[in-house]
Amino acid sequence: MKNIKKLLFALIFLFSFSNLIAETWNEPWQKEIIQKSDNFVFGKIIENNGTNVKVQIVKRFGNETIPSEIIIDNYFLLELMSGSGQIITTDLKKESSYYLFLKRNKNNNYSLPTPTSGFALLDNEQVRATYRHSYHQALIPQSIYELTYENIWNYYKTRKFDKEKITNFINEQISKSPAGFEENEISSFYLQHSALETSYLLDLTPDVKHILKFAKSDNFHSKVSALQLLGNYKTKESNDFLVSIILDKTSSNFEKVIGIWSLKKSESKEHLEILKKNISTLSDKSEGFGGNIMDPRVGTLFPSPKEAVESL
Repeated sequence: MKNIKKLLFALIFLFSFSNLIAETWNEPWQKEIIQKSDNFVFGKIIENNGTNVKVQIVKRFGNETIPSEIIIDNYFLLELMSGSGQIITTDLKKESSYYLFLKRNKNNNYSLPTPTSGFALLDNEQVRATYRHSYHQALIPQSIYELTYENIWNYYKTRKFDKEKITNFINEQISKSPAGFEENEISSFYLQHSALETSYLLDLTPDVKHILKFAKSDNFHSKVSALQLLGNYKTKESNDFLVSIILDKTSSNFEKVIGIWSLKKSESKEHLEILKKNISTLSDKSEGFGGNIMDPRVGTLFPSPKEAVESL
């Protein structure tokens, strides 16, 4: 039962959306959420009537000011893809505690990015953490969540962070063999996910031999994290590997798109030209995040490999 519970919280986190199914939206990626938020805090939900959430602020990260008690009453990155005019609410539970990414709004209150993003529930000293996208989550010890996210927040707001502490954490995790989802591995997998995604968000370039180890693994989620991270390196070795994944017929379309985006970040004209010359071999089918058709995040935009190359 313990393993089943962990897996349910793992990478496809199912929310209770019974009153939202008529609305769908394009869910933002975590990097954009961090960049566009004004505040990162830890708080306890005092009240939630559906449209207004009262929060007691327990801890503030960074130098940004925020009152000790606030109201959340809107969303700042909500891009509706379909809608019926129903009232959109968010699933923040009364008496529960969350890490929150917020933006001040015109009501002098605060907004979440969307009803399904910008918050991480603390559950028995474990955090249901998002580092990449709300579709892909991991259960992380509270101490590790705060270590990584306090530094990520500081980096995006001040360009400063504790590189020694972060590097020690990352190196400890990525030096191990890629973990799987078995009961004796799942905790290690979550920590490796956190380390790889933190490296990406902090623009770090850990020892590439470790990153390639994850990029070659059979674990889809670790592979995606590593392919995304390789965009930070901008070397011939990393770019050659990305091209090989993108043109490999056995790679999934999702992996190929992540690889294309990483190659775009590298700005290698030589390697981008290879993709353009081989565009006819790439699929025009978007695999996207999948998920439950009743989940409002099904409106999340994700291109096919061919579309991703066409947009370079």
